[in-house]
Amino acid sequence: MNLQLLQRVATRVALPCAVLLLLGQGCTGSSTGTPTADGGVYKTTDRAVTWTQKRVLLKGAKAVSLGNDPISTIVIDPQDPKAIYAGTLERGIVESLNGGDTWEEVTNGPKGSKILSIAVDPKNKCVVYATMKNKIYKTENCHRDWKEIFFDPKIDKTFNALVLDWYNPTIVYAGTSEGDIFKSTDAGLSWMVVKRVDSPISTMILDRRDSRILYVGTFGEGIWKTMDGGVTWLPIRDQLKDFTNSRRVNALTLDASDPSKLYLASKYGLIMSENGGDTWKAMQLTSEAGSVEVIDVAVNPREAKEVTYVTKNTLFMTTDGGTTWNAKKLPSVRPATVLLQDEQDGKTLYLGFGALPKQ
Repeated sequence: MNLQLLQRVATRVALPCAVLLLLGQGCTGSSTGTPTADGGVYKTTDRAVTWTQKRVLLKGAKAVSLGNDPISTIVIDPQDPKAIYAGTLERGIVESLNGGDTWEEVTNGPKGSKILSIAVDPKNKCVVYATMKNKIYKTENCHRDWKEIFFDPKIDKTFNALVLDWYNPTIVYAGTSEGDIFKSTDAGLSWMVVKRVDSPISTMILDRRDSRILYVGTFGEGIWKTMDGGVTWLPIRDQLKDFTNSRRVNALTLDASDPSKLYLASKYGLIMSENGGDTWKAMQLTSEAGSVEVIDVAVNPREAKEVTYVTKNTLFMTTDGGTTWNAKKLPSVRPATVLLQDEQDGKTLYLGFGALPKQ
């Protein structure tokens, strides 16, 4: 860890109890906040038995609440599970170096609009990418400076998804609202379109054993898959025809122990493939297929039978691969927007929430 990061950690360690008390949130236990400030980020370290609202946002010597900020994305640094980034609707990027106990604004980063995606270099924690509207940003020095490294001339286009190659992080993929899949092989200096599809890109994930394999989820065409780094593409569309609305992909998740096992979350519910998308089967949920939209899904990297998915207002968990499910009420009245599982600790989950529903 460099000197700058050490100084930032030291500052945060000295403050948490004081600022937590200032905001009416004890140093231990959980806080549900008030009905109008119960958003932001929540964390559980016991598989959703209890939740803690992680809302302390430091601004110099003062602290304010993150509880009113709608969250669009949450990312954990692959090298440090305590380093977390969250994208917000208006505040830009906020980061935590202590597992969410306190947050700070990334002051030199993109601001003023919704942060749609964030990606941390898996081999250099000081290198971070983010997208906002039709632009891609990057820092190479732990947020001292951010640069706009790419933009699309269509101002109504957005970059919805971003992923870095874990084997060679100079390879970056980005997907847009108009169905363009961009690739950079020089850490963002130049970009080329490797595929155009007819639906907005919603998500991107790389195979955990072979980074040349990339799955791209869309809002309408199902999944596009490449096995050679974007040279050729295979559609996973007809395979989804029996699962109504599953081609509008909200989230994709791979099983850490078996990368050929793929989970797809959509308005249909939750479906799963055990062969890289060639064939699919519906998971038997507590609700009828198509009646509840699944927003996000996570698989415990240490125990593949432990699967968690979230709808707008309920969390569901299984410990037997989906034979039985346990429903848990969410800790906020706001709609859930993102579910993230700590790769190194299967009991730790993060939930992000959107804007307060209109009355």
